[in-house]
Amino acid sequence: MNVAAAAHEPAVRDIRFGIIGCSAIAPRALLEPIGHVAGARVTALANRTVAKAGEMADRFGVSVVYRHAEDLLKDPDIDAVYIALSNDLHAEWIGKALQAHKHVLVEKPLCLSTADLIPLAATVEQSSAYLLEGVMVQHHPWQRELRRIVESGCYGRLRSIATSLCIPAKNGHAFNYRSRPEQGGGCFWDLGVYWLQLLQAVVGLEQAEFRSQSDFNGPHGCDWTFHAQAHYPGGLEASALFSFERPYRCAHVLTFDSAVVSLQDCFRANLGFYKITLKTEMRDITPNITATDASTEGPSHQLQSKMKTVFEPMNYYVNQLEAFCSIIRGEAEPIPFREAAERVRLLAAIHEAARSGKTIYAG
Repeated sequence: MNVAAAAHEPAVRDIRFGIIGCSAIAPRALLEPIGHVAGARVTALANRTVAKAGEMADRFGVSVVYRHAEDLLKDPDIDAVYIALSNDLHAEWIGKALQAHKHVLVEKPLCLSTADLIPLAATVEQSSAYLLEGVMVQHHPWQRELRRIVESGCYGRLRSIATSLCIPAKNGHAFNYRSRPEQGGGCFWDLGVYWLQLLQAVVGLEQAEFRSQSDFNGPHGCDWTFHAQAHYPGGLEASALFSFERPYRCAHVLTFDSAVVSLQDCFRANLGFYKITLKTEMRDITPNITATDASTEGPSHQLQSKMKTVFEPMNYYVNQLEAFCSIIRGEAEPIPFREAAERVRLLAAIHEAARSGKTIYAG
C-alpha cells in the first residue's frame, strides 16, 4: 500500500464489505463471522448466478445483489471486498479491486502463477487500499506461542516438525475447482499454504531445501495425496502430508531435544468458537543411576510429565476479520505482501517438483 496516500485518508469507522463470488466458504469465512466484529457489515454480493446470490442475500440480510463483479467495484458504498472465487481468478480480481480503491481480503492462495506477483506487487504499492491473503490460522495466538517456545530454547533444539493436513473430499470435489488442475485444484494448492505459513511464522523459510512427491492420481490428474519435506542447514527436518482421500487428520507435531509439542485438530476453530490446545510431553532421563539400578530388568529409567496450554475459544475467521479491520483502520500493521508472495513462489515450485523430482531452494 502507498503509505503516503493512506495517511491522507480519513479513518474508516463502519467498514462496508462486498463479496465477489458466492461460494460455499463465503458464509463461514465472512457472512457469519462479521456478526461478531464491531463496525463491519456486508452490504452487497456479486455472483454470475444471480439466483444463488439472491438466496445468500436473503439468508444473511444483504440488501444489494449484483450480477457482475465490476458493478460491485463501482459501488461507492463499499469499502472492502472479500474474493471467494476459484484460485485461478484471484490475481485478476485482486488487481481490479485494488485499482478500484477497495481493500481486499482474498481466499488463499493469493494466486497461482509467479508471473502474477510482479504486477500484483506494483498494484499493492500504488494502491491506497490494503490486501490480505486469507490464511485463517495466522491470526491465532498459538502461532506466537510456538515461535516463543522455539526461540526460547526451553526444550533444547527443535529437531523436526511433522504436519498432517488430510481432509477427505466431500463428493470427490465433483463440480468444484479443487478437482480441476487448470483452476488450481488438488490438495497441495488448497492446503500447502498452511504448512508454508507455519514454517514461515515459527522458523522462517530461509535456506530451506524442499522436496515433494505425488502420484497425481486424483480427478483430471490432480494431486489427491501430496508429500513434502523441508531440510534446514542446522538439521531441522519438516515434513508434511496433504490429502483429499485419507482419513481426517489435521495436526502439527514439533519434536525438541527434551519435549514433544503437539497441536491436534488444528483446523477445528474454523468451524466456530473452539478451544485450541498445545500439548507438551517432557522426557527427562533420571540422573545418577546406580549399578544395581542399571542391572535391574524392567522399564527404562525415564520420567515423563505432560502439560497443556489451552487457549480460550476462538473462531479463526472472526480473528482474521478483526485483524483485517484493524489494518484498514490503521490500528495494526499490515502483513507485508512479500510474505504471501514468498509462499506463492514456493507453492508453485514445490508442486512442480513433485513431477520433476527437483530440489527447491528457498531464498
